[in-house]
Amino acid sequence: MVNKVDVLMHPVRMKICQSLMRNKENGLTPLEMVKIIKDVPQATLYRQLQIMMDSGIIHVIKEKKVKSVSEKYYALKEDEAKIDAEEWKKASQQQKLDYVTYYQLSLLYQYQSYLKKLEEQNNSEDSATFSLAALALDDEKFKQFQNELNELINKYYHNTSENNAEDTAVRTVAITMIPDA
Repeated sequence: MVNKVDVLMHPVRMKICQSLMRNKENGLTPLEMVKIIKDVPQATLYRQLQIMMDSGIIHVIKEKKVKSVSEKYYALKEDEAKIDAEEWKKASQQQKLDYVTYYQLSLLYQYQSYLKKLEEQNNSEDSATFSLAALALDDEKFKQFQNELNELINKYYHNTSENNAEDTAVRTVAITMIPDA
């Protein structure tokens, strides 16, 4: 059995997940992904897609015949692309640190891409925001906070599927919660 933490914490696979999350309704072909994830060679992308297919994290949602070739459109299996509490408990400390490191590097990569686009557009208005808050919450209130935040994120995440306009901007919201030990 494949360890999902190991599959998901690979930097290229994280980029594939992100690109598929942003195109969840229609999926993407490998050639479309290469255009989005510019720093990944096509052969590497195909290898990583196969690993993700074998582990059940992505699937083919349609095939389109283009000349003599059948183009596959991939989509993320969202429930499979999440690490649940049990899987997280089974991960070693090193795996957890690696996963958090890749997560943070992925955010840095997205922010760099965002700044590059601003520069290309001669736009100096950086509307990204960052905040850090230490909340004094007991275990019950902390769980309540997590649940409410998850509900809010899910509300807007699923709203993007309903408003699937091509020109709708995609916003990245990243939250890291570190409980007191």
